Amino acid sequence: MSAPTGPVDLLLATGGTGGHIYPALAVAREAVGQGLRVAVLGGAEGMEARLVPEAGFPFVGVAAGKWDRQRPDPRQALRALAGLTEAVRTVRRTRPRLVVGFGGFASFPGCVAAVLTRTPLALHEGNAFPSRVNRWFAPRARLTVVAQPQAARHLRSRAVEVVPFPVREVRVDRREARRRLGLPEDAVVTLVMGGSQGSVSLNEAVPEAYRTLERPGLHVLHSSGPRWSDRLRERVADLPEYHVHPYLDAAEAFGAADLAITRAGVGTLSEAAFHGVPLVMVPLPTSAEDHQRHNAEAVAAAGAGIAVLESEIGRLGEAWGQLLDPARRAAAARAASARTPAGAAHRILELLLPHLRPVAAPARGPVL
Repeated sequence: MSAPTGPVDLLLATGGTGGHIYPALAVAREAVGQGLRVAVLGGAEGMEARLVPEAGFPFVGVAAGKWDRQRPDPRQALRALAGLTEAVRTVRRTRPRLVVGFGGFASFPGCVAAVLTRTPLALHEGNAFPSRVNRWFAPRARLTVVAQPQAARHLRSRAVEVVPFPVREVRVDRREARRRLGLPEDAVVTLVMGGSQGSVSLNEAVPEAYRTLERPGLHVLHSSGPRWSDRLRERVADLPEYHVHPYLDAAEAFGAADLAITRAGVGTLSEAAFHGVPLVMVPLPTSAEDHQRHNAEAVAAAGAGIAVLESEIGRLGEAWGQLLDPARRAAAARAASARTPAGAAHRILELLLPHLRPVAAPARGPVL
């Protein structure tokens, strides 16, 4: 869908990763369902430029730049500056009643534009340790919604509300999910999901850990990423209970799983929780400001999983074995389900509505 052609009620500033984009889309669906006009502002070259129009929402792409902490490039600062000008023009043209930033560098232009145009600003933060952009803008935001209470300690905001991370609320019956995926109905199924592109570390470590376990009835459903599927299939060719797929639908895969081994992006963790699947988490060590480690520690503290640092990935089999114990797995599944109940997007929108700037009254003609 093309850029918005008139005023909007909500302008959602988001992009960069699924953890920022998918909650924005969930809130957008809820808002449109209640009759509000919504548009999304993000990076012109980010994955949001594809995902937002595919979801059916107006999208404005601006130059967002990308700050590489390892090798800073001043040219990216210039790109971001150009994006600020474009974002301000967009806000002036669409006159949103509220701008909502969803964290990450791609939300920076939209948040700056809100401040410069004195448009009400709200923020959403999914990670246990907030993004730098949200930490910068929290003091200027009327409201910050966090998915994990740990985040509130790092934010200087006027008001903070805790609401579970919104996910795609689609469930697939366990028996049907296993039928579609060719899995035995009575097996213990471990899902391995390293993100849409897969994880080389998990692709290497999980098969090795699997070989160390007592495996009667233990099946693995492994989403390898398209690039790595052939190599992984060769590696596990002697393991008939090990099922490799280049890509898996998350709702179907979590519906079939008893437990999962994943990275610790907030979207993956929240989807697992929505489906009541306990986790062994291997946080990505290069994630911005180590936020995946903070996320994994929060899930582990709630009793919904076990965190294994990549530097200690040799412990993966041990942690996996702990969750194969039926009693511990059942307790972790209950703790997981409590973290992401249904209705999060609806609750977030309810919190945002009081902060929408009133619609300007139409100008009156002369009194005769």
